[in-house]
Amino acid sequence: MRAPNPTFLKRADDIRSKRRLVTLILTVVLLVLILIISFVVWVGSGQSGYEDLYPDLVGRATDTTTTIDIAPSSATSSQETSAPETGTSETDLTSQGEDETSGSEEGGSETAASSVSPLEPDRLEIEDFHFSSSRSQVISHQRRAVLLDNMKNSIEVYIRGLSDMRVGFEYASLKNGEALGINELVPIVPGSTFALPVNIVASELASSTGRSQQQIITYTGHSYVNGSYISANYPANKQMYYGMITHLSIAYSDRVALEMLFHEIGGTESTIARINEISSFQPFDKEVFYTDFSGTDVKGAGRTTCYDMVNYLKYLYRGYMANPSCYQNILNSMAASEISSPLTSSFGESVPILHIFGRNESVHAYTELAIVDAGEPIAVCIYVEGENKTDVAVAFSTISGYVAEYINACY
Repeated sequence: MRAPNPTFLKRADDIRSKRRLVTLILTVVLLVLILIISFVVWVGSGQSGYEDLYPDLVGRATDTTTTIDIAPSSATSSQETSAPETGTSETDLTSQGEDETSGSEEGGSETAASSVSPLEPDRLEIEDFHFSSSRSQVISHQRRAVLLDNMKNSIEVYIRGLSDMRVGFEYASLKNGEALGINELVPIVPGSTFALPVNIVASELASSTGRSQQQIITYTGHSYVNGSYISANYPANKQMYYGMITHLSIAYSDRVALEMLFHEIGGTESTIARINEISSFQPFDKEVFYTDFSGTDVKGAGRTTCYDMVNYLKYLYRGYMANPSCYQNILNSMAASEISSPLTSSFGESVPILHIFGRNESVHAYTELAIVDAGEPIAVCIYVEGENKTDVAVAFSTISGYVAEYINACY
């Protein structure tokens, strides 16, 4: 029997080794391609879910904060034309060692002249808001209870008389815990007012981690979003202070700023989970079925209630009283809102109103969320859904008028 040719065996071993190497390389390349494709699909599905959960934050939303003024007054929003203002400030977001060039007089404010490059962060100087001392109530508690019941009846009768509209209302005294709700548990589309609980979570996280309001975040660019100061005025690679992002999300109802804030604090899932711990009669991330103002059956997530929204205000107020430094920036931005409050026509220009106004034109939803520092601090959420904007404005004015009449009667 002839022995195997060693040269032949060596060549066969070489061939097998090369085949194994080629197979290994192809396998590795295939796995890498699979991982890349999976990552792209995951990112895409995450963005899709993000849009479904919070359409106000992305370009496909059609709502805006500048096209109409719901408040029946001559005041209009300056969101598209005015830059963030500076003033006599206790909260300064300037960089270390930067010379201050603003010279506003007492009680006034002016836009700071900037000598930095267009990509360097704009600075924000804004006065710290402080609640005034509550005045003494001039009526008995029994009389107050009667007046509260009268306010409830008046608003209920008014709402029942509305056609082609859907209204929710919640009031709470931040002084004594008194509360009143009408349709307060029905689902609402909060629009930009949901920036409040998001900023509460952001402020608590910043406080616990020592995150500076002067931390610089690079804006990577965004397709134009109607109503967004950032997308309309800032180029890609613009540097922004973290505190400026939070301010714009509240004072300008800027959806791009809110999207950036979500990203900075860990994304929607963890943020909304924390928000739900504060109040979640209608969890924002859970789908709900209801009938809208036009009688159409609706199903969707991204809803809450007036009851939940006022709970966020109550939580903010209690937190501020216990730890002012943690929540001061939120109150400052609400007090310095660039959007007119529909409550001003009822309470008057002299009464401080800390608010966020949200709207979603695609579903004809409008929400006013406010702390009114009247005779006592009160929390108010008014939600109006309707296609006729004049009727919507009248509804805000009428309901807030009943609230102002009640509070003024107490003091």
